[in-house]
Amino acid sequence: MRAPVSCEDLERVELSAVNDARGQRAVADLLQAWARRAVPGDSVSRGRLLVAASEHAAFAGDARRSLRLAREALGTGDHVAPDTRCYVVSALLVCGHLREAVVLADEVLDSHGADVDVYLQLGEEFSWHRQAEEAARIYTLGMFRCAGDDEATEQLLGAWRRGRTPRVVDLRERVPVPAVPFD
Repeated sequence: MRAPVSCEDLERVELSAVNDARGQRAVADLLQAWARRAVPGDSVSRGRLLVAASEHAAFAGDARRSLRLAREALGTGDHVAPDTRCYVVSALLVCGHLREAVVLADEVLDSHGADVDVYLQLGEEFSWHRQAEEAARIYTLGMFRCAGDDEATEQLLGAWRRGRTPRVVDLRERVPVPAVPFD
């Protein structure tokens, strides 16, 4: 039997992960094992451990495992802030399942009203996965729903501004304009 897992244990393991696929996979394996063998006294929920394992699997490049672990976390019924379903959305995006991610994100947003943390997390996920239009839609919806909260509105506006990617114009591909002779 292993010792109970604390928040400090989780943080220490996550921070010790080597930044290559092998190291990320090892951390995902450990966190998944901890989640499967919960013991009395664990201060970290199985859902939180599985979410963390999912994120490390994604960093390791194992998209399908990431999605499987995120769905397993959701299946535990544990709440992982801001909403466990946000991590499933993230894993769906890692797998390239944009349509499913948008549908689930909309379900999450509809059930949270003016919870700025949900809008921030989902907007950042879509932005990270180069879905700027979807991220902007989420931030805008959040600004409308949080309109009475100046701090929340400012947070959403700031996140939207940070997430925008400037349009790059490649001048090498422009059609040359013929020179007009001067008379």
